[in-house]
Amino acid sequence: MVQDSVLSLVKSRDLAVYAVWEPIFRTDDNRASRRATALFPDDRVKNYWARDKGVGALFQPGIGLEKEVAWDVYLVYRPGRVWEGTAPPAPDDFMHQLWARLPAEKILDGGKLRVMLEPVAED
Repeated sequence: MVQDSVLSLVKSRDLAVYAVWEPIFRTDDNRASRRATALFPDDRVKNYWARDKGVGALFQPGIGLEKEVAWDVYLVYRPGRVWEGTAPPAPDDFMHQLWARLPAEKILDGGKLRVMLEPVAED
């Protein structure tokens, strides 16, 4: 979905995508994360495997999650945003697939995500 409705349509080479795969489910491991990289066959996407949920915990407060780590989320940062200290900055915008746990208007919609990214990729 994201590949077809976002990455294949936003052509800017300035767009950078970081996909972090974490062990959310029992079957999530490094091998599964390597298979998942096929979801984004775009050289602007950098894939990472995190052995624990630490990365998701870092991004949790910035999108308003209280009881679980941030996962299955799409965080949008404008160029030039700087991560200072131990906590990442809150994203400029985001979308998710966590349904009732975050706002309904932010549920992943490829077209809306593309619209969010177009000005970011043009800056």
